[in-house]
Amino acid sequence: MLRFHGAWRITVVGTSADFDQRAVVRGAYGLRVLPGRVGATIAVDEESWTLSLEHHPLGRTWQPNLRTTPGPVTEHDGLRSQLLTSNDRHWPGKPLGYVNFVLRLEQSVAPTGVVPPLPSPSPGEYGRATR
Repeated sequence: MLRFHGAWRITVVGTSADFDQRAVVRGAYGLRVLPGRVGATIAVDEESWTLSLEHHPLGRTWQPNLRTTPGPVTEHDGLRSQLLTSNDRHWPGKPLGYVNFVLRLEQSVAPTGVVPPLPSPSPGEYGRATR
């Protein structure tokens, strides 16, 4: 289970699994589920929330994936991004680093060192110019 803060968009970008996959978000506003279909997306905006990746073995309940590996966080053009890769379970002969579920998390970030412009005054806000 991974912990995040603030507003992020989560998108499924890859899946190559024998079992259904899903991402589960738990936060103050309850539980939300992102189905493991490429292109599926969910927006989360909470002070603090957790994310877990799960698979559904045939005839069983949803199970946590064996391994979830967060990639590096990168920033480009005001967007923070991170890939999460996951392996649902280990099978003999399958490499331990095998990836079968991939998510991309994205967060907008304010540019550093940039001061937002002041709002334009409304007419008459500063009084009338006199000569």
